[in-house]
Amino acid sequence: ALSNGRYKSCLHRAVVNQRRERRSLAFFLCPREDRVVRPPPSAATPRHYPDFTWADLMRFTQRHYRADTRTLDAFTRWLAPPAADAAATAQVEAAS
Repeated sequence: ALSNGRYKSCLHRAVVNQRRERRSLAFFLCPREDRVVRPPPSAATPRHYPDFTWADLMRFTQRHYRADTRTLDAFTRWLAPPAADAAATAQVEAAS
């Protein structure tokens, strides 16, 4: 989402065996929960993913964790309101 789909994340796959010790380092980026995640303006046309907050992503991963190539698409669908809710919201906004 930060690159608007230009760069893809690789799947993390660890292979362990009995002959060699495995070592790994973990790096985490944890912005404030209310921080909006969006691509920079230079990468934002056309937009492929909606803006979201870190809290949105944390809720999704805690309830519906997916570790595959469809994670971002599943998260994007999860963020989008159902069509009936979107229609009701549009009616309320039109009446305002």
